[in-house]
Amino acid sequence: MNPSLIKEREAFLKRAMALPVIEKPKSNYSCASDGNNSVTSIHRRGPSISPASVSRSLELKPQLQGKFAVLSRIVKYMKQRHLEGDTHPLSVEEILEEAVLHDTPPATVKWLADEALPNNPKIRVTADAKFVFRPRYDIRTRKDLYQLLRRQELKGLGGIYLDDLTESVPEVEKILNSFGDHVIRIVTPHDKKTILFYNDKSFDLNVDEEFKQQWRSVSVEGVHETKIEEYLKRNGISSMSGDRKTFMPIQRKKPGQKRAMNRPVHIKDNEHVNGILEDFSEKLAKTS
Repeated sequence: MNPSLIKEREAFLKRAMALPVIEKPKSNYSCASDGNNSVTSIHRRGPSISPASVSRSLELKPQLQGKFAVLSRIVKYMKQRHLEGDTHPLSVEEILEEAVLHDTPPATVKWLADEALPNNPKIRVTADAKFVFRPRYDIRTRKDLYQLLRRQELKGLGGIYLDDLTESVPEVEKILNSFGDHVIRIVTPHDKKTILFYNDKSFDLNVDEEFKQQWRSVSVEGVHETKIEEYLKRNGISSMSGDRKTFMPIQRKKPGQKRAMNRPVHIKDNEHVNGILEDFSEKLAKTS
């Protein structure tokens, strides 16, 4: 480095160190603003929460979660037990014993026996106050499942959710695969659930390929139904009109029109003036 530049740098540093430094005092406005900010920050914090309320909420939350967690485990256990063929009812103590829930608090046991299990749609209460799993459909075997699907189709009740069959029959997928094309699967677009329909082979029709081609070659897009009906009538083909409804116009009375009184006048009261009163209804009808 050039020695002259080094000397100039050292001289500049000496002059800078020799200059006096004057500190600018803080204004009262800045102090007041700092005080106001501290006050507003205190107000923004809001009311303080007592440690006792926080501890109570933390104590209650695990208890509530524990109650419903026990209920969920019991329902899952009862479902698995039903699928394995154990359908005899159990008491609450027996359920907790078999489900290995020995550390359940007495308050939770009472809640399960009095409220949770009796009001659960997946659990049925027997006459002796015991509990058993309640499936959506009371079926056990492959034959029962086939008859259920066929009965739904014959009565026009629609399809059956696969989830409802999964909790009713063990190995339902294996049984459905054995049915082959007798069962149609449809996946709903809104909830992605599978619905099963029975495929009745008696409704299958053998249609000639030539007729199919002619049917597909006819384009009726944009043509009104009345035009199609007129065309069919001109060619000697009668169209189906059973779904149409005929509406009769309602006959309304004209304003100011009065109904003619054709009934004879019968005197029910004041029979003592029977020979004095006269009936003018016929004369009024002729004049009107």
